[in-house]
Amino acid sequence: MAAVAYIALCILTGYVISTAVLPLKHAETVSFKGMDTGLSQLFYRLPLWFITGTMTLTWLTYIIACIMSEQNDPLFLANTIVFATAFAGIVFGFIILFRKKRIPFLSEFGKISHNEIISVILIVSVVCYLMYLTFHINGNELFTGGSVFSDFTPHLSMIRSFSRMDNFPTVYTVVAGDDVRYHFMFEFLVGNLEYLGMRIDVAFNTVSAMSLISMFSLIYVLAVRITGRKLAGGLTVLFVAFRSSWTFFTYLAGFSDYGSMIKGIAGNEEFIGITANEDWGLWNLNVYLNQRHFSFSICVMIIALLIFMPALEQTFEEMKGKWSIKNFFTVDLFSKKGFAAQEVAAPVFAGLLLGATAFFNGAVLIGTFVILFVMAVVSMRRFEYLICAVIALGLSLVQSSVFVNGSVLSTSVRPGFLSESTTIFGIGEYLFLLLGILPFILLCAFIKSDTCARWMMISAGCLIALSFVFSLTPDIAVNHKYIMLAIMILDIYAAGFICNMLSDKRITVRLTAVLAGIFMTVTGIFDFSTILNKNTDDNAIVTENDNKIMQFVNENCSSEDVFLTANYFLDGGEGSYMILSGASLYLAWQYYGWSAGYDTEQRDLVAANIYDAQEPEILKQMVRAAGIDYIVVAPANRTSEYYELNEEMISSVYPAAFSIGEGEEKVTIYKTGDVK
Repeated sequence: MAAVAYIALCILTGYVISTAVLPLKHAETVSFKGMDTGLSQLFYRLPLWFITGTMTLTWLTYIIACIMSEQNDPLFLANTIVFATAFAGIVFGFIILFRKKRIPFLSEFGKISHNEIISVILIVSVVCYLMYLTFHINGNELFTGGSVFSDFTPHLSMIRSFSRMDNFPTVYTVVAGDDVRYHFMFEFLVGNLEYLGMRIDVAFNTVSAMSLISMFSLIYVLAVRITGRKLAGGLTVLFVAFRSSWTFFTYLAGFSDYGSMIKGIAGNEEFIGITANEDWGLWNLNVYLNQRHFSFSICVMIIALLIFMPALEQTFEEMKGKWSIKNFFTVDLFSKKGFAAQEVAAPVFAGLLLGATAFFNGAVLIGTFVILFVMAVVSMRRFEYLICAVIALGLSLVQSSVFVNGSVLSTSVRPGFLSESTTIFGIGEYLFLLLGILPFILLCAFIKSDTCARWMMISAGCLIALSFVFSLTPDIAVNHKYIMLAIMILDIYAAGFICNMLSDKRITVRLTAVLAGIFMTVTGIFDFSTILNKNTDDNAIVTENDNKIMQFVNENCSSEDVFLTANYFLDGGEGSYMILSGASLYLAWQYYGWSAGYDTEQRDLVAANIYDAQEPEILKQMVRAAGIDYIVVAPANRTSEYYELNEEMISSVYPAAFSIGEGEEKVTIYKTGDVK
C-alpha cells in the first residue's frame, strides 16, 4: 500500500510542478504550424506528470537516504520525510492552482477519439503483458525471460542492493569499489518500491510499463504536433515499436520450401539479423524490455523537444522567403533577435529534467544535447537553449563528480560503428541493410518537406553520424541507443510522408503507401513474435524467490561488504542468489564492468591469485589489498579454467561463515574480516 501511495504522490507532485511551471495552454493541442489537431492534452500531460514527479521524488528520496546513511534504516527515514513533504507540497500546490484557475477540466477526456481509446487499450495491454512475460513471480519461483536475463543481472543486483542492503553511499554491485559508473536511479526507484512493500516483479513491471506507455504517448504527441495529423502520430508509434529492416526478407530467403518457412516463422526463438550484433535484439522492441530505464529517459528527451520545437518552427516561419547562408551568418547568428528569450520557466524546467536524467540514462542526455545543439544553431531564442544546456550540464557534472572517480566517459574515435568497413560506402551499405526501406522514404520526405522539417531530419542525422565516428564507452555497441533515438525522430517524418500518400486520390499512390508501411514494420512484427517465443516459462531463468544464500547475505552483511566470487551472471545457479541478494561483488560477469569502464583484467588477475594462493600470508595480503570481506567458494570456482582452486588454503586461513550443499556442489562463504 505504501508503494502504491508513493507512485500516486509522484504523479500528483508532477502535476503540481509541471502545471505551475508550464500552465495548460491551447497551444498544446495544435500543431507547431498552428493547425488544430483535436489532440487531447492528456496524451502530453499524464506522461509529463508521471516523469516530472517520479524524477523529483526519486532524487529527493535518494539524497535524503544518503544523508541519513549512518542511521539505522535510512530508507525508512527518507521515505517518511518525502511522504510528509510531498503531501504538504501537493496540498499547498492545489490551493495555489485552484486560486489561479489552473486545474485541468474533465473535457480533455472527451477529446479522445474512439480510435485513440482502442489504440490506448491495445498498447497498454501489450506493454503490460510483455513486462509480465519477461519478469514475473509464480509461487516461490522468479522467472526472468530468455531475452532479458543478461541485462537484468546488474539491474536486479542494484535493485536489491537498495531494497535489502542500504547501498548508501552507492557502489556498482557487479564491480564493487568506491564509485558507480552505471546509471542506477531507475533501479533505485524500483528498489525503493520493493522496500515499501511492493513485490519486486510488480514494482519493476509497473514503473517500466508506465515508462514505455508514456514514451509511446509522448512520441504520438510530438508526431501529431509536427505533422498536424493523428494518423501520422499513430503510424509513428507503429514504426517506433516495429523497426524497418530487410532482415525478415533475407530470413525468408534462407528456407528451401514453404513448409519449413512457415514452421520457422511460427517457432523462431532467436533474434534474426544480417548486420553485426543484430541477433542480440539490439534494434527491436526487446531493448525497452531489457533496458527498462531507457524508455523512462526517452520521455525526458521528447518533453525537451516539445518545449523547444516552437522556437525552431517560429524561426523558419519568420525566415520564409528570406533564408540564405548570408542572412544566417550576418544577421541571425549574432543578432539580438536570434538570442532573445521569450520565456525562462520552460527552458529552466527542461534543463532540470535533462540534468536529473544523467544517472537514469546518460545516453539519452547526450543524445538530446546533440539534437538540441543542432536545432539551436539555426533557431532564434538561443538564450533559452543556453539556459537549458547550462543547467543540464551543471547537474550532470555534479552527479558525475559525486558518483564517479575520474571521467565518466572514455571517449575514443571509433569510425564505422559496427559496420565491417569504415569507408563511406561501407557505412552506407550497413545502414541500407540495417534500416531497410526507411532511408528511401526519408529521402522522399526530405525532398517534399519544408525547411524546418529538413533541419530536424538533419539534427537526427547528425546524431547518427556522431555514433559512427565516436565511442563514449569501451563498448562501441552502446552507440545503438543514439541511433535509436535519432531513428525515433526520423520515423515521424517517414510517417508524415506515408500519411500524405494515403491521402492522395490516386489508388496507385495509396497502394504504394500501404506497401511501404508493410515493409516498414514486417521485420519488427516478426521480432515481436520472437520475443513472445523466446520468453516462455520454459526458456526463462528460474530462481527461488527466496533462498538460504540470500537469507545469509541479507541478514549478516551490508552493502559495504565485498564478496569475491566467480564471474557470475543470472543463470539460475548459485551465483544468481548472490546477485539477487544485492551483495557487492568484487567482479561479476566481466562485460558489466568492462563496458562501464572498469579494469576487469586486473580484477580477474587478483581473483585468480586469491583462489589459487599457496602461502597464507600472501593470501591475507592480497585479500586486504583488494578489500575483500567474504570469499565464496562454489561449483563455478572448482571448474574454472583460469585458476586451480586451493580451497584448503582458504579454509585454513579464514573461518566458514556459511555453508550449504555437499561435495562438488557445496557452496561455502568464508569471512575474512576477523583474521589479522
